[in-house]
Amino acid sequence: MSEELIEDIRLRLDALSIYDIRQVAREVGVPQPTEGKKERLLTYIVDIATGTKDPEKRSPKGARPKSSSYDRNLVSDILKCREMYLLGEEAERDNTPFIMTVSSGSDPLNFNGEGLLEKSGEKWFIRAAGNNGDLIEVVVHDKFISDYYLREGDIVCGQCKRKTLEELAGLVSIISVNGGSVSKLKLRPQFDSLTPAYPDKQLKISCGEHDTTGRIIDLFSPVGKGQRAFITGARSTGKTYLLKTIAQGIQTNNPEVKLIFTLIDARPEEAADFRMTFPETDVFTSSFDAGYAGHVRTAKLALEYAKRRVEGGEDVVLLLDDIVRLTRSYNMCNKQFISAIDSSAIASVKKYLAAAKNTVSGGSLTIVATLGTGGGEDENAVFAALKDLCNMRIALSLELSRAHVRPAFDLQETYAVHEEKLLNSEQLKIAVSLRTKDIREIIKILESTGSDKQLYKMLFD
Repeated sequence: MSEELIEDIRLRLDALSIYDIRQVAREVGVPQPTEGKKERLLTYIVDIATGTKDPEKRSPKGARPKSSSYDRNLVSDILKCREMYLLGEEAERDNTPFIMTVSSGSDPLNFNGEGLLEKSGEKWFIRAAGNNGDLIEVVVHDKFISDYYLREGDIVCGQCKRKTLEELAGLVSIISVNGGSVSKLKLRPQFDSLTPAYPDKQLKISCGEHDTTGRIIDLFSPVGKGQRAFITGARSTGKTYLLKTIAQGIQTNNPEVKLIFTLIDARPEEAADFRMTFPETDVFTSSFDAGYAGHVRTAKLALEYAKRRVEGGEDVVLLLDDIVRLTRSYNMCNKQFISAIDSSAIASVKKYLAAAKNTVSGGSLTIVATLGTGGGEDENAVFAALKDLCNMRIALSLELSRAHVRPAFDLQETYAVHEEKLLNSEQLKIAVSLRTKDIREIIKILESTGSDKQLYKMLFD
């Protein structure tokens, strides 16, 4: 698809006059577009379209162009082609979360739709799925961003128009943002300005007396609103399974909490399984063929979406699988084409995880992420660099997993910082009393009691 598009762009450029090519070159970021021959401009435009060269910002110096007219369809196709080359065509089509929905039977040239606002370079857009299944890109003008105080990750509902089916649609009016009135957007706080606080409200995971895994988590590593929680362990210890267990517990016991899954470098069947298991939950997926830029883009977009919900006062839990794959993607996108993990990639992931916080104003963002250990130098480097960031950790033991102990918790490395803010005095006393015991014995004790109250009586009465 991208190769066909670039060939079409070449032919359309070649058919233009030198004047029209200069106008297109100016819009896509070719430096000094009024100088040089036609072939030089054509080559530079194609290099921008294929991602070989980066566009330059327009200089405020120099004479203004005599005309502001240019081939808008051609410019849009050049920018679209550039995105395909940079992010990968599969990321463009198959890894796009929140494709905009269009009313059934609506006019494909004039329609209302709702979707996630994204930013690519200096351009803002929404992607829409048309009635025939084709992908429609809806461009959002900068004026909407400034006039309505829009931010990346907002869910925008509006009227969209285009003259022909071949050209990009444009947003012409806004109906609502995030399901509410646009008049409230001016007053909403910036996420970074929200005052952080210690996690002080527990998100219960246990779903009944027979949920031994959930009861162990609630006692020894309670999940609190605003935590940075890590699930660590070697391959095949059940990290992803435990992530789903935590999500199911939160969904059952805390229905008011917004769950968001982010799957990085995922297998298609794994992504499909998450969507089937959690049909009402937002799942951002970047499959293994999406490319490193696609992985980073998906993770960033999911985080921005989560931030917008917290700015509105919601409690959000972002479940990420996994941190090592995200770090590798940052490493490659930062052009560190080496096997070792560079410090800039670690810094990018630290900034990502730092978004998790409980806030004084009421909303919170909790990040629960899996992190592989013991599988290679890069995994060990990521774990060593990030382990001090988490304030809750569930450690899984490979030895216990191979012995078919479920759950295979290593309680010596499983903890929650300031657990006294999340557990009552009885629960704290139970946790202290049991922590020194073998996990097999703890599992038997929990299976013989139906609640923490029964457990407390058995241990201390």
